[in-house]
Amino acid sequence: MKHCKDLEINLTNGESVDISALDVADEIIAVASLLGEKKSPNEVLKLILTLNFAPNLCIALRILLTLPINVASGETSFSKLKLIKNFLRSTTSQERLNGLATLAIEHELADQIDLKSVIKKFAELKVRKKQF
Repeated sequence: MKHCKDLEINLTNGESVDISALDVADEIIAVASLLGEKKSPNEVLKLILTLNFAPNLCIALRILLTLPINVASGETSFSKLKLIKNFLRSTTSQERLNGLATLAIEHELADQIDLKSVIKKFAELKVRKKQF
């Protein structure tokens, strides 16, 4: 019941409530007794749609089945490094690869950098003005 209530809270927008926690809990119990055996969420959704039954559970299952799954967060940096190396291998030095890998791994920190101010500072350092 706690998870149903959490789902109701997350799907509430101001005064608009998409699902009711009590209804979802009742629908889960009804569908579980209907199934009898373990089925995947996709199979349960197909059954609910076929029977035109349990609209709140149908909404919850559709949300569940469309959420991206990210269980390999530790491997992400290594796969990005591999992609970077394959793409830039022939024209890139090891120092540049290390910099690009660091940017990919620390992407959250890199997203916070104001690129316009960095470019402006870099341009000011490299200005070649002639003094008359």
